[in-house]
Order: sequence, then structure tokens, then C-alpha cells
Amino acid sequence: MVVSKVARRVERYKRKASSVAKWVSYISGRTYLHTYPDRMYLESTNACNLRCVMCPNGLGLLTRRKGLMDYDLFTQIIDEMSPHVQTTTLHIWGEPLLHPRIYDMIAYCRSHGLNSEISTNATLLSEESSREILDAGLSTIYLCLDGSTRETYERVRRRADFEQTRENILHFIEMKNKRGSGPRVSVQIINIKPTAAEIEQFKALWSIPGVDRVHVKAFDSWANQAEQISELRAETDKVKLPAKRYHCPNLWYHVHIYWDGTLVCCDRDYNALNPLGNVQNGVMKAWNGPKMVELRHKHLAGCLEDVPSCSKCVEWSWWKPTPFSSHGNAPQY
Repeated sequence: MVVSKVARRVERYKRKASSVAKWVSYISGRTYLHTYPDRMYLESTNACNLRCVMCPNGLGLLTRRKGLMDYDLFTQIIDEMSPHVQTTTLHIWGEPLLHPRIYDMIAYCRSHGLNSEISTNATLLSEESSREILDAGLSTIYLCLDGSTRETYERVRRRADFEQTRENILHFIEMKNKRGSGPRVSVQIINIKPTAAEIEQFKALWSIPGVDRVHVKAFDSWANQAEQISELRAETDKVKLPAKRYHCPNLWYHVHIYWDGTLVCCDRDYNALNPLGNVQNGVMKAWNGPKMVELRHKHLAGCLEDVPSCSKCVEWSWWKPTPFSSHGNAPQY
């Protein structure tokens, strides 16, 4: 008992020391880092079964090749990074339940002490899929239901059926409740023009046992690269930028890896127009590779005109790290 308490305390101190080291690297403008990222984003697939109005993938703007992350590449990444990263997503630009080995991926993360998260449109969340997720040991699940009514939801989540998706979510929550354990559940709505009037109703409807958080997700313009997306910003959602732009924390704190191993600055480079390397030969080798170092230099100098995913971005302002925290500060509603 005493040994375990001491071990936990040592681990807390190590995490705090690591957090301070990352912050020092960030504020001092180091471009070659001797610290690991805090959080990892893995794209299990960029295929999706819906055509959502706020999504570059759903609008056909994501033109890079569709595919599934190879399981051997996945395990290679986890083997390298799990000792250093606390959490990974298993989604970026696709529906993760389309990957035939998504449950194996979740279980592999759990076996390596790594928290895993998925964001799903829940259209494929059958009873069997729900059971597999619960058995595999997922840490967090975002269940996306953008609307309180059929009309709004099906306007936003095109090709989806409101009642079926709603039933899938309710049944997953029921299964979790019966087990008495399972992932942290966030039922999510995005704050955009079509949904803005239904947000309070949505909060009330989903404040039920088994839902850990009713998440009103901030609108993401995806760096204002597509007018049809940018114009979805709700009128009450006013962007308040700091007087001076600071270098984006993503490049110091997060690592984003697409299904084929391509490293990008973040998911706003949805077509990998500015690839920063490939993790086939190691995540950290790519994360500290010449292209990533060059992009960090550009952010520090404010020279981003030739980087479409950064030049018109406003989402860099969502968060700024502190010595002991690197959590984002996206608007909360």
C-alpha cells in the first residue's frame, strides 16, 4: 500500500516536471524538441458513410486517397508512443467504426496503458458494435447527434436517420449502465447556424444517467479554407482573437497522423497539402524532422502565407498552454 502511494506520487511529480519542460520548450520557441507530445491523434480511416454539411469530407473537399490504417503500423505507433502519451484518438477525418479492426485497436491501447477516444456519428453503433466497444476498454466516446429534432439533424448529418441514430445512442448508454462501467460518454452537438436554436433543448434532453457530459462543441472553421463551411458560424459565435497572434501550440503539444502514416500540423490540413513527414520510421523522428522544424520556425516568425491550413486559421486562439496545463480553451456553451 505504501509502495503504491509512493509510486503514484512519483508519477505525478514526473508528469508535472514533463509538463513544465514542454511549456519551457513552447514559450522559449525551441523548434527541435526533447519532449514528447501530450496527445496523439490517429486517423484509423478517412472513409465516412455520411455527408455532413460542416465537414470537408462530407462536402467532397477531402480529395486525398481513402484508406484504412494498417494494423501493423498502428501497433508500431502505439509501441513507441504509449510510454509517453496519455491519450490518443482513433479518429480524425472518418468514421472509426468503418475500420474492421477498430475494437482490436481500442484493446491494444488499453493493454498498453493508453487512454483511447473515438468520435462517432453513431449510425453504425449496433448492439454488437456497442458490446465490442465496451469489452475492448475504450476510455471516452463522443456520440454525435447534431440536433434535437429530425429536421435539424438530417439537414446537418446528411444520409443519417435521426430516430435510428438516437436509438443507437440510447441503447449504448443503457448497455453501459447495466454493466456499471464503461467509457466516459459525451453526447455532442456542434454550435452552428442550423443547430444554435436547439442547443438548450439538446442539453435538457441528454442530461440523463449514463451521459457524463453533454458537449456543445465549438464551431471549427477548418482554418477558413471553405466558404460554405465558414458561413455556418452561428451569429452569436463571435471570434475574439488576441491582439497579437502567438505560435500555435499544436506543433509543440499534439501529433496528428493520417491513416497512411503522414504527419500533418493538425487536422485542418485535411488534404495533407503540407505533409511534414511520415511516421513509418518513427513518430518522433518525423515530429522532429526538418519539415516540422521548419513549420515551427514559420509560426515563430509569423510567416504563414504559404501554409493554407495556418494562414487564415483562427482556431490557434482556442488554447494556450501553461506550466501545468495544456488543455485547449475552445469556447464553451
